[in-house]
Amino acid sequence: MRRKERQVTDLEEIKALVETCQVVRIAFNGPEYPYIVPVNYGYKWEEEQLILYVHGATQGEKISRLQADEKVAIEIDDKHALIEGGNRADRYSYAYESIIGFGKAELLNDVEEKRYALHALMDHAAKGMSFDEIPERMIERTGIIKITLSDYTMKQHKPKTNM
Repeated sequence: MRRKERQVTDLEEIKALVETCQVVRIAFNGPEYPYIVPVNYGYKWEEEQLILYVHGATQGEKISRLQADEKVAIEIDDKHALIEGGNRADRYSYAYESIIGFGKAELLNDVEEKRYALHALMDHAAKGMSFDEIPERMIERTGIIKITLSDYTMKQHKPKTNM
């Protein structure tokens, strides 16, 4: 990481960003170009290990690329704001928080693991809401990708406050 002063190592801050955001961008490898797709996600933490869940069809571009290469990159970002510099262009900047990560993706087949993932997705997307049990036939028809990150880093750039 080039800008070490922007790196966030506090796990609670990292977890807060994962909780706040609703969209992860996943980059899949491909024969000629990478394929990046923004999707909603659910997640779980196993100590410092971050696991993401995304859902969709059981076939298509994401699934084809995953089957060809399980390695993926992810990106999550939030708290975007222009940092103004008056009439000096060199003083303008942009505030943000972001996580970049790398890991392996797998298509889940086990109904109970898929059920868990769908509940994680709903818990994240519809915080505090209750909903009916997801029918098993719907779970069986839904494609669930589990992404286990082997490495991730968070950066943030905040506006300077004048005191």
